[in-house]
Amino acid sequence: MRKPTFFHELKRRNVYKVAITYAIVAWLVIQIVAVTFPLLNLPVWASTLIIVLFIIG
Repeated sequence: MRKPTFFHELKRRNVYKVAITYAIVAWLVIQIVAVTFPLLNLPVWASTLIIVLFIIG
C-alpha cells in the first residue's frame, strides 16, 4: 500500500478549497472595512486591527 504524500493529503482533506475561500472572504471584508470605517469616523487602528487579525488567522 502506498503512503500518501503530504500534498495529496491536503488535497484529500480540502485544505486548498478552505484556504482559497478564507482568502476571498478576508479580501472582501478588508475592502468593506476600507470603505466603511472612514465614513463612520472610526480610528485608523481599528482597520489595522482587522487586517492583522486576518493575517494571523
